[in-house]
Amino acid sequence: MPLRRARREDSAAIAALHRLELPGALFTRLGDAFMVAFYRYLIDSPIAFAFVAEGEGRLLGFAACVVRWRGFYRGFMRRHLWLAARVALASLRGGRWRRLLEVSRYVTAGDLPDAELLSLAVDRRARGMGVGRDLTRRVLEEFRARGAGRVRVTSAEANAPATRVYLDAGFQKQARLEMHPGEVANVFVISLNNKEAALRQER
Repeated sequence: MPLRRARREDSAAIAALHRLELPGALFTRLGDAFMVAFYRYLIDSPIAFAFVAEGEGRLLGFAACVVRWRGFYRGFMRRHLWLAARVALASLRGGRWRRLLEVSRYVTAGDLPDAELLSLAVDRRARGMGVGRDLTRRVLEEFRARGAGRVRVTSAEANAPATRVYLDAGFQKQARLEMHPGEVANVFVISLNNKEAALRQER
């Protein structure tokens, strides 16, 4: 599957695919304006990156990653303070503050790596074509090139296809958390310095 680095002009298409394929994700609930601004900032950031898969003239999938989440998050908040404030206010009104709090706790957890495969989505019309597998392999190559020793990813426990992709890539389950009442997610971590994990990734 042909992959390329995401460009700034891809941010709206990435946000749209995120909304369609990850309807229960927190970012989806924060709205299109937030997602477009977030992905545009991520694509521009020197401590983040994204790859996309294309076919038949459309976006088939994407993977978005951050190398140093804390620094990235602080930078995004400074750049888009007005948007973050508006989203925070809407979240308080909509009762989503508990989920935001849980996410903030997860993000800053000291025992988890700072590098994260933040989001990965595949167009349902392209499922079964290995798009998710290829994107995962490519981002792990990029993380290695950038010197990341360990990488984390979070996936809904009910998302069996994503779990299979991450386990096949060499990730191991690190934690189980409830991001919101009734919404359970698994946290997976991979060590990129582990030879066995690297060999498994190359298969």
